[in-house]
Amino acid sequence: MKNIKILRLITGEDIIGNIIDETGENIQISKSFAILPMQAQPGKPVQLVLTPWQPYTSDKELRLNKSKVITMSTPKDDIIKSYESHTSEIISASPGLITETKIPKL
Repeated sequence: MKNIKILRLITGEDIIGNIIDETGENIQISKSFAILPMQAQPGKPVQLVLTPWQPYTSDKELRLNKSKVITMSTPKDDIIKSYESHTSEIISASPGLITETKIPKL
């Protein structure tokens, strides 16, 4: 069962991921992404971008010390959907006919 949470770290980073274990002094998290607010232009709405949090490791799971976490919260439904689309191994096709010019990229 997935336990998707947003962690606010003492560094100010917001991390989203699947919490595997939080016993003892550590939190074990998998498929972690940093949440970055981005605004294309002034006056335009802010969009959230998910980028791999630790892109330079091959580890599937990471451990955080609980003392480095300010808050842990449950994300809104639309953020969970975005996270799941980033972590899903299933490729979703766009609605409509697939033609030679619309072949999905793998």
